[in-house]
Amino acid sequence: MSDRVLALGRIPRPDRQEWLVIALVAVLALLFLPFVVWKTISLGQGDAQVFFRAGWAIWTGYPLYEVTDHHGWTYHYPPTFALFMGPFANPPPGHPQPVWALPYPAAVAVWYAVNAFCLIAAAHVWAGALERYRPFKVVLPVWLQGPWILRLGPVLALLPFVGDALVRGQPAPVLLLLIVAYFVLYVENRSSWAAFALALAATIKVFPVVLALFPLLRRDWKFLFLAAGWGALLLFGIPAICLGSGATIDLYHAMWSEHLAGIISGKMSTKIASEVSPGAYSSIGIGAVVARVAAGDAFYTPMPGWAAAVQNTFNVVVVVTVAALGRGGFWSLRDPQPDKGYPLLVAGAVLFAAIPLMITSAGPQYVTYAVPLIAAFMVEAWRHAADRVLIGRMFVWPVLAWIAMLLLEVPWSWVKIVGPMTWAMLLLAPESLLLVRRLSVEATEEATAGRWQRAHLS
Repeated sequence: MSDRVLALGRIPRPDRQEWLVIALVAVLALLFLPFVVWKTISLGQGDAQVFFRAGWAIWTGYPLYEVTDHHGWTYHYPPTFALFMGPFANPPPGHPQPVWALPYPAAVAVWYAVNAFCLIAAAHVWAGALERYRPFKVVLPVWLQGPWILRLGPVLALLPFVGDALVRGQPAPVLLLLIVAYFVLYVENRSSWAAFALALAATIKVFPVVLALFPLLRRDWKFLFLAAGWGALLLFGIPAICLGSGATIDLYHAMWSEHLAGIISGKMSTKIASEVSPGAYSSIGIGAVVARVAAGDAFYTPMPGWAAAVQNTFNVVVVVTVAALGRGGFWSLRDPQPDKGYPLLVAGAVLFAAIPLMITSAGPQYVTYAVPLIAAFMVEAWRHAADRVLIGRMFVWPVLAWIAMLLLEVPWSWVKIVGPMTWAMLLLAPESLLLVRRLSVEATEEATAGRWQRAHLS
């Protein structure tokens, strides 16, 4: 498998069996397509039109942060992503459809296909990285020959959440691919492309900047410089070229003052709160849960200041904990930085999976970001289970997560108030953090043994 490489890098080409699983995942994804088209077009549900209207507004001169979809929802993200959505442009009623944009039904189908492709590519690229950096030996039965189960398993484990992202038209699979590419390229020492992937993810939604923690701890100033350069080009350069520098500054001022500042602090306007639904039953973030429990029911008004403070404190604790447990594994304070590799991939997967808990208004589709972590858990289970392929604990958490998703539909508010999906995500924390720590200890011991051996040989 290591001999099958793409012309642009060291990412393995899929072999015949891997192509079969890619096709299987594609078929599973396509099963959602008729439902998506029906739900989005006939019922007017989903989030895709928010992005499509933004693509129309920014290319026609309409105020980007004032245009609304059929729900009355507005666009909250950087203007660059709206520029990228130009081919999907969908005008409000009473405005003509641009000749350069896809008809709305075709736009929905193409956007769905883009997300499905990104999901498949992310699962394959991540599984290939785990196979290279954490080789495992397991005797597979005939019906499971080949490592393709590592590509399919995490997607099946999180199928309700992946499906939710696809059905809603949210770009969660696109972000999944970009963040997977960022980590894999970074450990492959391809800093420029890794920086581009991280910067591109931040042009879609702002939160990926927290994943710059890893090169920051490693004092990788070259990478941070490249990421800042790519970010400046994507976030400011491209809009300035397309719209002009003055218009770009005005757009960012509107994004911050009217949307982002309030969403981050919790002190959002009533209108924005009704759109992002910080206290909805489906909101997973820690701040949303504590505020909902205190209120005794779901709410669609601005977050209390104390709940926003709880959320921010939790976020700091998560970042500090991952950094502290990863010392010696993927970064060092005084010694030379450890080789990039499996400890960094796992720590990245852990922090990425924690993002749904770190964003107040995160919905079930954000759980898609746990795909890399579930794959890492599968590899660790196989390494410690001799010849067993299917280990019981592989099924425990997915079953609990699926149940938590189903509980969002029950009529009992007392169940939904406490956030079953939040608790399901928190159940991943002990094993995740222990794995980060164990890998750090292993890396430290290997480094110490290497220095001792070199000292005695000299």
